[in-house]
Amino acid sequence: MIKFTNSNLGGGARKTSKIKAFTLIELLAIIVILAIIAVITVPIILNIIENSRKGAAIDSAYGYRDAVNQYYISELTKIGEKDLDGFFNLNSNGELLNGSNPTPTTIPFTGKAPEGGSVVLDEGSVEAACLTIGDYKVTMIGGEVYSTEKGKCNGIEVYLNPTAEDGNPSCTKEDYSKNLGTDTKSGCMKWYVYDVSDNGYTIILDHNTTETGVQWASKIDYEATNGKATELGITYFGTTPNGIYGVNGNNIKGPLTVLKQLKEDTKSWNAIPERTDKYTATTNTEGTNGYTINYSGYKAKLISAEEVNSIVKNASWTISGTWYYLDSLDQNELERSKGSSAYAWLYSNLHDCESHGCSQNTSTANANGYWTSTATAHDGDSSTAWAVSNYGRLINDYMNDSIRGVRPVITVSKSNIVS
Repeated sequence: MIKFTNSNLGGGARKTSKIKAFTLIELLAIIVILAIIAVITVPIILNIIENSRKGAAIDSAYGYRDAVNQYYISELTKIGEKDLDGFFNLNSNGELLNGSNPTPTTIPFTGKAPEGGSVVLDEGSVEAACLTIGDYKVTMIGGEVYSTEKGKCNGIEVYLNPTAEDGNPSCTKEDYSKNLGTDTKSGCMKWYVYDVSDNGYTIILDHNTTETGVQWASKIDYEATNGKATELGITYFGTTPNGIYGVNGNNIKGPLTVLKQLKEDTKSWNAIPERTDKYTATTNTEGTNGYTINYSGYKAKLISAEEVNSIVKNASWTISGTWYYLDSLDQNELERSKGSSAYAWLYSNLHDCESHGCSQNTSTANANGYWTSTATAHDGDSSTAWAVSNYGRLINDYMNDSIRGVRPVITVSKSNIVS
């Protein structure tokens, strides 16, 4: 304790006054109490701020959805001029990108527009979307928010377990994280929505169930009796498919080997309904010869080359045409760093794909893409079929090339995704 002494000149009695101050121990105690209060309150305040930002992103997503839906209504009289169905990417201004059309579709919106992402429109209404808003990516299914987390959109992610024993395939990102890397054919897996129809949501797996080593149609399968085609649901039209299997094969009998592997890979997918759809491809430029795949009895299908093209909206492409990069829509590759491609989700988990804009490589060498269900329609050369490559291309490959794999596509209802 500090003491002050006051003396008068007359030598009278001394008066002593005492001023109290904090001791070092008391100061330390106060500091500790303030620190405890800060430890408790700062995270609460930060959480309030974070929830506020997250809520604002969700509100903006709903506002943008309503703006798109309203825009469609206002454009009904011009419906012949604009295609407002299917998959669209968004630019940094929230405008819908139209592939070959250089003029993006501007959505009148007064709020905070998404800075990127993608949407799937069904008759002009937002059915599925991933919208990058501030620090968040907001995923919507059925026009409602499915998930909100920090990050940037690249594809419309959903999570499903096709082998769920209780018959309910819906699962969460946390379930997927536990299953990651343990199995390529079962458990909770990541998928991407790319189309919506009366049958439900069409989604593609983010990896190959069989990574590589599958020929589109091997010589053994090609030269088997037509019973093999019947078993796989393939029928033919036009000229009877009895062409000779040349050095690089002959595509007139369809994707026999890939379909056989697809059935094998998905045979345990008991939580997914069997398909009822068909797909028809032509094998000559006149469209008079070809095959039809009846997917009845399948749990999954192959994506077609036409579907890939409908995602990127390359108006100049035909199945008898030439290959192209998904981002540039021609044979000029853009400079692309890891995850920078607008279609990274369409060719993820392939060998060395990160160097060409995908988000994640696979460790399997020679896993260089996956087959579509579509033959290349040529009159002079019938040895190629369409595939998606690890370089981010829609490419026509020799059908006996075994560096392509199998990537299943399934169709599920909204209730299958949202439990």
